[in-house]
Amino acid sequence: MDKLKIIGWTHFDSIYPTRKYDKDTFNIIFSLICDEIIEKKYLFSGEEHQYSFTGVPLFSDGTCFRASMRSWGVIMASIYSGPNGEKLSYMDFYMSLGDDAIMPEYSEIEIKPAIVEEISFGCTTQADRQIISESLAMNMEFMTTDKVLKKLYEKLKNEEQ
Repeated sequence: MDKLKIIGWTHFDSIYPTRKYDKDTFNIIFSLICDEIIEKKYLFSGEEHQYSFTGVPLFSDGTCFRASMRSWGVIMASIYSGPNGEKLSYMDFYMSLGDDAIMPEYSEIEIKPAIVEEISFGCTTQADRQIISESLAMNMEFMTTDKVLKKLYEKLKNEEQ
C-alpha cells in the first residue's frame, strides 16, 4: 500500500471499482486523499464529488474512492477551517459549493480497472447507515440524491425481501 498514489481524478460512474478497506488501509487512503487536496488546494462538496466529471480520486492500482456526500463532507471538514479558524462540519461541504468549488482538471488517464475481491458502494458514515436503517424499519421509500446511499438502500431492501 505504501506505493499507492493518486494518479488522477475521474467521475463517480467510472469503470474503476471502489475496494472495501480495513481500518488501517482506509487510514492510508484517507491520508492520500487529504494530502492531494491540500497540495492542489481542491475545494469541493460531496455533491460535486458524486456529480462532477473529476470528483473521484483514482489510484495507481486501478481503484477509485467513492464516498457518500456526508462522508466527503467529513473529509473536507477535516482539512479546512472557517474564516476565523473555527472548526467546520460535514454540512459545510455536503451540498454544492457553486462558484467557490475548486475541482481537479480533466486529464486522460490510461490505467486498467483493478479486479478486486470485495467491491464497496463507497465510504459511509454512521449517520448515513442510521438513516437507511430507519427508513427500512419504517418501510418508507428512501429519497436522496446521494448515489452511495441509493445503492446501499436498494441492496439492503432487496436483502430484506
